[in-house]
Amino acid sequence: MEVRNNGNHCEEVDETASCFNSLTEDELGLIERNKTEIKYSKGETIIKQGTKATNILYLKEGLVKLNMNSGENNLIINIKPQNHFIGTENLYGVEYHPYSVTALLDCVVCFLDIEDVRYLIKQNIVFASDIYRVINANVVLTYDRLFSLTQKQLHGRFADILLCLSSKIFKDTKFDLPLSRRDLAALTGMAPESVIRIIKDFKSDKLISTQGKSIEILNMPMLKKISAVG
Repeated sequence: MEVRNNGNHCEEVDETASCFNSLTEDELGLIERNKTEIKYSKGETIIKQGTKATNILYLKEGLVKLNMNSGENNLIINIKPQNHFIGTENLYGVEYHPYSVTALLDCVVCFLDIEDVRYLIKQNIVFASDIYRVINANVVLTYDRLFSLTQKQLHGRFADILLCLSSKIFKDTKFDLPLSRRDLAALTGMAPESVIRIIKDFKSDKLISTQGKSIEILNMPMLKKISAVG
């Protein structure tokens, strides 16, 4: 793990994250002075569930999973691609990280001082509005995930994940799957054996094809129908 402090490695943040477009030069300077950029290798833990939150994270490069553990139970609640914030729920009322964050690919993460972000929310109403928009989007995503996990059958849940990976993460119908079968099980709330069976079913029905870690969606309309009917 490589740590870079107070460098210029997060300057792209104000260009790629719309939340930072409204900040003045002095406000951006505050973020730059106190930020830390860290490179993580695939598989490294970025945040551990239950630790005290002192930063808001901005994922500059890579892909991460957000997962919650209780005893032997593990649930992946979300996958975040680059140019996304992590930990905005810690801005108000949540003192400790409710989930762990792990690198699915090599990542570059900007750690922003949480007090700096709180200060900017108070000082800049447009920035505050943008941050609240991010928080609200995460709430809606949580509702969608809850509905999928509790109301849909196994095939519908798996279709949801494939559609999400294709349209939101990789933006292609063919991609290398960065998740293990166990990860897919934790993401869909099913047993690994069920994941393997559903993959076989989808391949048999010519919905997808696989080769090693590569997966291709062959019948997008049908996959969307399976997702819709649950």
